[in-house]
Amino acid sequence: MSTEKTLEAIRGLFAKISAGQSPESISESFSQDVDWSIPGAPSIAPWVGERKGRQAVAAFYRDLGQYIQPLSFNITTLLTEYERGVALGSLECKVLGTGKTVSSEFAIEFEVVNDLITRYRFFENSYAVAMAAH
Repeated sequence: MSTEKTLEAIRGLFAKISAGQSPESISESFSQDVDWSIPGAPSIAPWVGERKGRQAVAAFYRDLGQYIQPLSFNITTLLTEYERGVALGSLECKVLGTGKTVSSEFAIEFEVVNDLITRYRFFENSYAVAMAAH
């Protein structure tokens, strides 16, 4: 896979999210068997954890609004090389169950094969997320 195709796939995902497209439309950016992970404690913050497959990704985007209210999401850097990509940025969100706010820098690791995201890792301040959700 070319670096440009990887960049195009990642930008396409962010464009769908920022345009407010449906969870099903967003999930079409991912392979049928995508390996997805947001490290953390799902028992404290139900939106984090391991997921497998496009349907699980659609469920994530469908259910996320039950748990958090996004306040800001800014990508500062997007790097790609062949099928690998990394997005760096910052976010702020409100945890609806507690009313607490989380501010964190993040890194997202991607792997793209045949124009679809096959691996997704979202790294944030998981301690701050747990404290805000608890």
